[in-house]
Amino acid sequence: MSQKGNKEELRKVMRNRRNSLSLNEIYAQTEKCFMHLQTMPEFQESAWIYSYLAIGSEVDTISLVSRFIKMGKKVAAPKVERDEIAFYEIGSIRECRPGVFGILEPASYKAPADEKGLILLPGLAFDMSGNRLGYGGGFYDKYLKSHPDYPCAALAFELQILDEVPHEEHDKTVDYIITPERIIVCH
Repeated sequence: MSQKGNKEELRKVMRNRRNSLSLNEIYAQTEKCFMHLQTMPEFQESAWIYSYLAIGSEVDTISLVSRFIKMGKKVAAPKVERDEIAFYEIGSIRECRPGVFGILEPASYKAPADEKGLILLPGLAFDMSGNRLGYGGGFYDKYLKSHPDYPCAALAFELQILDEVPHEEHDKTVDYIITPERIIVCH
C-alpha cells in the first residue's frame, strides 16, 4: 500500500478512535490540556496565540479562546483562502462564522496577523518525534513553512499518540504535543 493509502486508512482509524470519546471526556481532557498549556514558557511569553477552532471531537479550543483573551492574549484564528490559511485576529468566537469544511472562521477581513506567537494546531495522530497526521489538505504545513520561527504545539488526547506516524519529506513537525497527561517536547 502506498504512503498516501496508509495515511488515508490511518485517518479513518484515528477519527473513529477520537470520536469514541464522550462530550464529558472531551471537556475534562480539554481542561487538563489547558492546565499544561498554561505552564509552558512559550504560552506565557507569547502575546499572540494562533489557534485552530475545534470541530467535532478535537480538543475543544473554542472553549479556550475566551480564556486566552481574558488572560490578555491576542488570539488569531485561521481562515482558508484558496489553498492556504491566513490567521486573523478575533475578539471572541461570536466574530466567527462557518467557512470552508464547516469549520468556524473569522468573519472579518482585517489584515492577517503577522506577529510572532504560539501556533496551536489540530491533527488526527502524532508521534514522539513531532510528526503529525493532519486531515490531508496541507494547510498547516504550508503555514508552518512560511513561519518557521513560530513555536507550534499540537493539542491532542493520549489516544492520538502513536509509535510512528507516516510522514513525508515536506511534512512539518510540531515542537510540542500537549495531552491531558503530559507535554511532549519533540525537538
